[in-house]
Amino acid sequence: MAHAPSFIFDIFLRRELHPYFSNPIRSLLADKTFAPLPLTAISDETPGFLMIPNIPSYLDATINPNLVNVKHKEVRQYEGFLCNLGGCQTAMDYMSTKFSKKAIKNIKAKKRQLETQHNITYKNHYGEIAKDHYDFLFDKFFDLLKKRFDEKRMQNRYLLGWKKYHELAYPMILKKEASLFVIYNNDEPIAMALDFYWEDICFGYIQVFDFEYQKYYMGDVFMMERLEWLLAHSFKVFDFLMGETYYKVKWSNTRYLYHHYLFYKPNSLKAKLKMNLSKTTLQLKQYLRDIGILGKVIRMDRFRYRGMSKKLEGFDWKKA
Repeated sequence: MAHAPSFIFDIFLRRELHPYFSNPIRSLLADKTFAPLPLTAISDETPGFLMIPNIPSYLDATINPNLVNVKHKEVRQYEGFLCNLGGCQTAMDYMSTKFSKKAIKNIKAKKRQLETQHNITYKNHYGEIAKDHYDFLFDKFFDLLKKRFDEKRMQNRYLLGWKKYHELAYPMILKKEASLFVIYNNDEPIAMALDFYWEDICFGYIQVFDFEYQKYYMGDVFMMERLEWLLAHSFKVFDFLMGETYYKVKWSNTRYLYHHYLFYKPNSLKAKLKMNLSKTTLQLKQYLRDIGILGKVIRMDRFRYRGMSKKLEGFDWKKA
């Protein structure tokens, strides 16, 4: 899969908690305690050095008190973005706190235009979906992602692992742990999102829309419809996850930080050296992000486009 084990992805993709942490996890946004998660199975032998990345600052994760002879350092990393939906009943309630009346009017006008000029339906496949339709949607999802990959000429980390996502998401949709949100024009998907759910949080994981419909403000219409569904189903947070984009800044009302936790045995010189090297490397990368070099001046996803495009020539994700 595209993501190696990490704190946040383990929670909503694998439904596990690393045993270096303790249940329960608490949300600092709503002062809410979540149900315990099963612990990841690992070797009984404690390694000298271990990094657990991507702990979001809005989740209170306590270090396991039974973890003896191990210390840890926390290193700040990327910013994350989310919509805190507390106090809102509808998407319009939320949008009124983020956008001007003129901006909201424009989005609503584009939505009416889209629905007038096309046969539009909105559907969140959550809890049930026919397997043949699920397979059809995943095919279309891949095609839309590949099309945007070529249009933007940027690396897309999901495409080469699409078969694993296809295998992962179907049972999770049936268990209401994930969903496929789709905007259809007749029977053709023109916007799609794979979202994951944990407690009252929705993690917006992968989304794409057909750029041919951009004149209808598809990104905004899509987000408005998703928030409307989330609020109708009592979700309180929509998490865009890490990384800054114009779209995330535009729609989110809360920024938070991710930290990497570096666990090490203080009595091991080798472990301390690994920890300090990792800490310095992570701090340097974050400094380069903070001053706008890494991620803005230097865009690794653009550098990696050519190599990935070669791998995608003739690529059949079903046979991967």
